[in-house]
Order: sequence, then structure tokens, then C-alpha cells
Amino acid sequence: MVKQEHKKHTTSNEMPLKNIEEEIRQFILKQRPDLTEDSAILFPELLNYRLDYIKTMIKSDSQTMEKLNETIVENIKNNETISNNLNTTVEKNLTLGQKTADNIAKFGGSWPFIFLFIAVLIIWIVVNSTQLLGKPFDSYPFILLNLALSCLAAIQAPVIMMSQNRQETRDREQANNDYKVNLKAEIEVNLLHEKMDYLINSQWQHLVQMQHMQIELLSELQEQLNELSEKKRVDAER
Repeated sequence: MVKQEHKKHTTSNEMPLKNIEEEIRQFILKQRPDLTEDSAILFPELLNYRLDYIKTMIKSDSQTMEKLNETIVENIKNNETISNNLNTTVEKNLTLGQKTADNIAKFGGSWPFIFLFIAVLIIWIVVNSTQLLGKPFDSYPFILLNLALSCLAAIQAPVIMMSQNRQETRDREQANNDYKVNLKAEIEVNLLHEKMDYLINSQWQHLVQMQHMQIELLSELQEQLNELSEKKRVDAER
């Protein structure tokens, strides 16, 4: 009679593996190769396996986060910056003629050039109109002055055009550089969104799974408490 009661008590404290959720069952079979799905384990052992599984899951999540952080940091270190200072890049590749054209165009479009030009005209006209230095070398209608101004305009115009053409080239390079920067930023934002979505989904699934296991643990503990209470009541009645 005692053996039968003992056998019944042992059976009531066991849980068949096939009745356990898939994740926990696979975890137990991995830890205990000697068991099969038709085997049964005691509730205290099942409780320990559940706790071990939760610890393993938390550890795996921590390792995943560490690897992800290391990957992000490594990508930041190894990523080449696309944006660059075009002024520095262009100035390094300038030839002597291009530098001269830029300087002439810069000076020709400044107020000092205008003031200097007006001063030269006034001096030229005064000298050749009042005979301050003797006989005028370019009397009215100032043919030599007109020739000098024509030569200056003929030389200055193509120089300014050369500078403007190079400015257009620089603008195209700037637009291309801006496009690359914007494209790289868009790709990185999309990758960041994918990583965040992955983390949110995986963490949510793990939280739901852990909550489910906690409910299962509480249910099993409640069943054990009920069985102990029932056993004490039966023993008391005896």
C-alpha cells in the first residue's frame, strides 16, 4: 500500500517532456541526451531547467547586443568620410595659369580695381589735357588710351571666362559630393532603422516568451502548493 502511494506521489510530481513547450523541451533534451520526448522529469528539475533557459536567453541577448555595438563601432572606425573640403582639394590641383586667372578675376571684380582704374583715367586725361609734363603724348581724342582700354578688355574678358568655367567645374564637383553625402546618409539611416526594428522585434518576442514561461512557472508552483496542501489535509485526516 505504501509503495503504491509512493508511486502515485512520484508520478504526480513528474511532467512528461512532450507536454512541455517546444523551446524548453529542446533545451532539456540538449542538456540531457539520455532523455527522450516520452520521458518525464520532476517538477523541481523542470523549474531549474526553466530558470537556466531564461538565464541562457538573457546571456544570449547580452552577447547579441555586444556584438551589434562592436559592429557599429567598427563600421564607424572603418567608414571613409565621403564629404571633403572642395576648396582644399581644388587649390591643390591648380596650375599656375589657373591661379593667375583667379587672381586677375578676383582683382578685376573688386573696388580697388575700380578706384585704381578711375585714378589712372583722371591722371591720363589731366596730363594730356593741361600739358603739365610738357607736350602731351596722347592728346584728345586720346587714341592711345582707347587702344589700352581695348587691349585690357580683350585680355580681361577671356581671363574672367576661364575663372568662371573653373567655377562651374567646381560647382559640379560640389553637387556630386553633396549627392554622395546624402546617399550615404540615407543608406545609413535605413540600416539604422533595420537594426532598430530587428532589436525591437527580437526583444519583444523574448519578453513575451519569458512572460509565458513565468506564467507557466507560477502555475506549476501553484499546482505543487495545492498538492502539498491536499497531502497535508489527507495526512491530518489519517
